[in-house]
Amino acid sequence: MNLLYIATTYPTPTSPRQGMFNRNLVDALRVNHRVRVVAPVPWVERLRQPKPQPGSSPDPSSDVSHPTYFYPPKFWRNHYDVFYWRSILPVLKQMQNTFTPDVVMGYWLHPDGRAAVRAAELFHVPCVVFSGGSDLRVLPHHPARRRAIQSVLSDAQRLVVVSRDLAAQAIRLGMPPEEIDVVYRGVDHRCFHPDDREEARDVCELPRDAIVLMWSGRLESVKNPTLLFRAARRWQIKWGDRLRILIAGDGSMRNHLINLRWRLGLDHCVRFEGNLSQQALAVRYNAADAMVLTSHSEGIPNVLLESIACGVPFVATDVGGVSEIATPGVDRLVPDNDLDALVDAVVAQIESPPDAERDFVPDGLADMASRFEAVFHRVLSSRESRTGKAA
Repeated sequence: MNLLYIATTYPTPTSPRQGMFNRNLVDALRVNHRVRVVAPVPWVERLRQPKPQPGSSPDPSSDVSHPTYFYPPKFWRNHYDVFYWRSILPVLKQMQNTFTPDVVMGYWLHPDGRAAVRAAELFHVPCVVFSGGSDLRVLPHHPARRRAIQSVLSDAQRLVVVSRDLAAQAIRLGMPPEEIDVVYRGVDHRCFHPDDREEARDVCELPRDAIVLMWSGRLESVKNPTLLFRAARRWQIKWGDRLRILIAGDGSMRNHLINLRWRLGLDHCVRFEGNLSQQALAVRYNAADAMVLTSHSEGIPNVLLESIACGVPFVATDVGGVSEIATPGVDRLVPDNDLDALVDAVVAQIESPPDAERDFVPDGLADMASRFEAVFHRVLSSRESRTGKAA
């Protein structure tokens, strides 16, 4: 099967570590299928790039193309799909000479999903859109974006979501339940698996007797990292110099959080790790006593799937589909933005280690790819059935 995958959330020359879950999916699908990827790079990222990097220009003959995505920053967001489409159209037209997809897939409902729908129309094939979470949970709060997303859901042939919670959100937006598939993301178990904690701490240059907490994600307001720092001040009072908090990721709040670390006197215990490779993340998960997640909104967080695969329990805000992967007696859920609850839950997690068997373990990448293949076969069979009836 020939597949065309359209997504800005994908490793690019300017952001090589972003969207690794999409890269993992594409790599898993490539085992049995031919997959082409169009992963636009926003023009503002091109400007920040100090010099041209390999693969920074679109190459229609390669498996991955990175056209520059031109748009007016912060203005006309509900029309970003128009700018997105015009940015990728030259690549698609060149692709028509060498590649004909059987299915077009778009990750993130708007603007990527709308561009995927238009690409499917260009190639006269069905479109499957894939929601990441906030595109169903957050963006619809803005009326114009809500209408844009509802339009995509109406025009796409199927929707894939990563949780039952997101499926319910899509139904509320008008998507027929029979056109929705829930597929939990898979994890690369070759990378993410339990390992020796003391050895992991040695690699990370952490004391073996430390209390180590891990936080991973984009340093953006929706992830609510400020709550972690407020809680850290209280954990530091309780545990003193034994406390270590590793923060993996980057984002617009980084400088603010560095200043907050200094103001709260957390320089000794909070360490910014930056954007890490999958292998480096796995080492840090294995070094941790617990994973902490403070987000206001999530689908199914990849960081929790990865930590579960490494055998590490989590304390997380009970948002989105997080409860679908939590095991009672192993993991702990707290209300969104509740400082006292977060502080107490982490203390309980450290002082009363899990005493139950985990009842959820994420699939591997091959199993995830098989579930997506089943979605593609369903949409193609449905299309053939409708075509036959029309004939």
